[in-house]
Amino acid sequence: MRFPFPHRVSGIATLEETSPALRADAARNRMRILAAASDVFAERGLDASTAEIARRAGVGEATLFRRFPTKDDLVVAILAEHMDGVIAAAEACLEEPDPWRSIERFFEAMVEMQVGDRGALDAVKDECMTSPALMGRRKRVMELMSRILRRGQEAGVVRDDLTAPDLGLLTAAASSVGGLAFPGLRPDLWRRYLGVILDGMRPEGATRLRPAPPPRRVFEDPRRP
Repeated sequence: MRFPFPHRVSGIATLEETSPALRADAARNRMRILAAASDVFAERGLDASTAEIARRAGVGEATLFRRFPTKDDLVVAILAEHMDGVIAAAEACLEEPDPWRSIERFFEAMVEMQVGDRGALDAVKDECMTSPALMGRRKRVMELMSRILRRGQEAGVVRDDLTAPDLGLLTAAASSVGGLAFPGLRPDLWRRYLGVILDGMRPEGATRLRPAPPPRRVFEDPRRP
């Protein structure tokens, strides 16, 4: 989790920067604000008021704006935390000795995470996902997915025409089942279609894929022409 930049007045560090107790309090406030904002955006979209977010977080609006001067700053912070979770999960999957099980674990973790956070992620994904502030995390995610995929391909258990961007889009496809607004559907129905996706990643019976995979740079640096 990132901590706020220290506040300074005329070049002198404030108490918030120098007091461990106040730094801990600031960190707790930040966590509460992010959790509340995620819930409120999921319910009401990005038009939700900062006053409502502050109320649910149990802080004043002044505290919220000290942490996040604009709503975009708040949205990017939510996305950064989500991507940090993706990075941690991918790193854990690379510790799995079995290359195919590593792929399975990665997909299960990603889809479960996306389904669980679907409301908030749907509310913010078109606004700030391409922020330059997230470029380092986007590149790290692509790097880790490439490593997970390459292990499977080198072991001969994954078809060799898949790329890291394919993995990202396939997890999004599986998780989209969790957003279907039909009453009575099992909450874990996505596992059925994830099974179909994983079977399709096997080299046996693979046919040529068309069109070509999307270029990696589109995901790492989407604002570059």
